[in-house]
Amino acid sequence: MAGDGNPELLVAAREALGWTQRQLAEELTRLSKADPEISQGYVSRVEKGSLSVSADRLELFSAVLEVTPDFLAGEGKLWSLGDGCVYHRNRKSTKASTLRTLHAQVNLLRLFLRRLAAGSTVTLREFNLVPMQVGGLDGPEDVARALRRELELPEGPIESVTEVAERVGALVVPMSLGGREVDATSLHPPGEAPVFVINTDAPADRQRFTQAHELGHIACAPALDLGAEEMAQAFASEFLAPAAQVRPDLQAAPITPARLLQLKARWRISAAALLRRALDLGVVTDSRYRTLNTQMSALGWKTAEPEPLPPEVATAVPTLLRAAVDAAGGVEAAAALAGTTAAKLRAMLGDQLLGVLDD
Repeated sequence: MAGDGNPELLVAAREALGWTQRQLAEELTRLSKADPEISQGYVSRVEKGSLSVSADRLELFSAVLEVTPDFLAGEGKLWSLGDGCVYHRNRKSTKASTLRTLHAQVNLLRLFLRRLAAGSTVTLREFNLVPMQVGGLDGPEDVARALRRELELPEGPIESVTEVAERVGALVVPMSLGGREVDATSLHPPGEAPVFVINTDAPADRQRFTQAHELGHIACAPALDLGAEEMAQAFASEFLAPAAQVRPDLQAAPITPARLLQLKARWRISAAALLRRALDLGVVTDSRYRTLNTQMSALGWKTAEPEPLPPEVATAVPTLLRAAVDAAGGVEAAAALAGTTAAKLRAMLGDQLLGVLDD
């Protein structure tokens, strides 16, 4: 077994666990029973690429980081926010360390899925969606309407946003993100299929809007005067509830919490999103919007709305996993092919995918 791990992959594997360099050094020392102990400075030099890693030491890193030695020694470009292909939908209060961990996890997941695809008989749907330029006369709403036409989606609510995302070639991975700090993150390196990680800790209506939001990032080429998140939000609103179609429903009866629940069942987006849509389309005034928000908050809807929607089901990644397990001859072998352990693969995947590995 060759040594010399890839510094980028070593960093990503550590950050995916949420560890500092010192914590990694402590785990390396504990597992190897090294004396003297392995220092944080050693880990730092390894991650900078200024210090090579022997084969035995690479095995140690592999065991602690729960990825295979050949994965750590392989090639793999890692992407970050500054590269323009990583996006996330999160609360303003989300810590930078939380986002760093999530971005590392998504980068690893992308590489695991690519390795599984290379070792299976599944041909992933080609991603060939050409983003439309936003700016001038064309806004994100125009892109949303154009994409609905291109995909020949019927008028009215979209049955499954997951199916739409997979139809254009995205790999949708529902997984728990350990709370509600981040609704989703997406990674779309040039020339590759996008990976959407959708937080299953959020209600289904939130997940649907979040997926439409992530679709906005890959369907729109943003203008310089419009932020990427603002653009994706406007796209999602129009994509899920086109103004020309939802406005008559919003105007048909006075907007009340009960009426919003009726419309939620039809349009399959949250009451809160429908209320915001009513404001943006001029159906309710600012004053009425604030009053209704206060009422919904008093009812406890900010935490959990009534009439929850059923979760959507991803199919592309489960199909890939099943084919990889069959081709490799078992879950452990498939995980090794991906470059990790079965336990780590299970921990990363969402509830909808766990059954594929447990069958």
